[in-house]
Amino acid sequence: MTYAKQKPELKLVISIGANIPGILGDPINTIVAIRPQIEKSILEWNVDLNFPKNHSQNIDKSLSFQWAPLFQTDPLGVQIDQPKFINTVLVVEGKGFASVKPNKEAAIYLMKKFLELEKVAGREREKAESLWGPRSLDIDFISWGELQVNTRTLILPHPRLSERNFVLIPLTEVLSKAQGKPKRIQSENIWPE
Repeated sequence: MTYAKQKPELKLVISIGANIPGILGDPINTIVAIRPQIEKSILEWNVDLNFPKNHSQNIDKSLSFQWAPLFQTDPLGVQIDQPKFINTVLVVEGKGFASVKPNKEAAIYLMKKFLELEKVAGREREKAESLWGPRSLDIDFISWGELQVNTRTLILPHPRLSERNFVLIPLTEVLSKAQGKPKRIQSENIWPE
């Protein structure tokens, strides 16, 4: 028996969070204000990736930006005596990714764009007292298809993804829009939970 080889998913998954006011306002207003800048950065990054292959101004810039709702979550890690976080997830896909194979250099380039956006919101990673301390904006690159990267700047997929409900629950919301939510089976008598 032969099986058709499935094409790998080339989705980008990005997590965004904040729990203290910054230059752009309170955490909700910061995320609202940075949303179009994140999309613009990804579009520019996509054009940069495609330009060497397509010497045309008519590069397909149509990407699908699927945003999760905003969620309020408790802080994790060592420093838990801090305000609750506002979190969301962005899933990006589109035909523009079809001509670019996920690669380390492109992923690091995009992460650097995200770090610049954090600075726009007033975050100074160098001065952070704690790895899990309060922040005016946190943009985490979670995954890009099946790409695996392990550098000082970026680790993909995100190493603590399975421990992060503030990523998993919003991500589930986005994916359930596209795929439909599974139906829960009532099975109390035969399947204890």
